[in-house]
Amino acid sequence: MTINEVNGAGQPKNGYTKVKVKDKDTGKSFVIDFKNATVKGNEAQWTIKDGKVLDKNGNEVKDNELEVTRYQAALIKAAAEGDGNGKVLDSNDLIGASYGKTAEEALQNAKSEYHVRKDTMNDPSALYGEADAYEHGVIYADVENAKGERGHLEIEFEDADKQHASAPKEKAWYEFWK
Repeated sequence: MTINEVNGAGQPKNGYTKVKVKDKDTGKSFVIDFKNATVKGNEAQWTIKDGKVLDKNGNEVKDNELEVTRYQAALIKAAAEGDGNGKVLDSNDLIGASYGKTAEEALQNAKSEYHVRKDTMNDPSALYGEADAYEHGVIYADVENAKGERGHLEIEFEDADKQHASAPKEKAWYEFWK
């Protein structure tokens, strides 16, 4: 079975949902098959699960559409490109800190006024700034424009989708070296 197979409702099987991501600044949109996840922006939040998109109040979103800003659309598109398949966003896109480079390039290609914030917390600082696609199922980016305005986007996959989260639990961690 492949994710291109669909169920009777026209949605991909195995927890994937067709989501239309609309850039409210330009009106352009694209479609991505999302694995069950929560997407958070500065103020907005959506839950994508079982063929539906729900807003932060639990109301179903018409046409499974996420209406986002230009930078958020670029960051979602960059997240889906993690594994080279920009049509699907799932745990295979968890590519680590190199997401920061992909995110910055996507922001530039979208002609966004935002850029990935420089890492000021770590010494040495993260090479690609404050953006990451962690193995434990979270993709995030903190952005900023020339005026100092900040933005945020975070995608968190459901626990069942965090394939790379931890070692098997058959043994205690210290028993792996025995």
